[in-house]
Amino acid sequence: MSITLEQAQTALDGWIAADLAISKGQSYAMNGRTITLANIVDVRSQIQYWERRISTLQNPQSSISYAIFE
Repeated sequence: MSITLEQAQTALDGWIAADLAISKGQSYAMNGRTITLANIVDVRSQIQYWERRISTLQNPQSSISYAIFE
């Protein structure tokens, strides 16, 4: 499944909104789940994941890895 840059940005925006709500002592509902302060590590992990995905989509050349055979 290919994710577009727009879809990745939408996902990141949602996780950032969740982080902001949780940091204010609130819960946040997303995709049928309620996220609370106890889930803040998971939320921040998702933010990092989507930031990396966006970076890869914006700079596809930087995600190419090379193998050197001797």
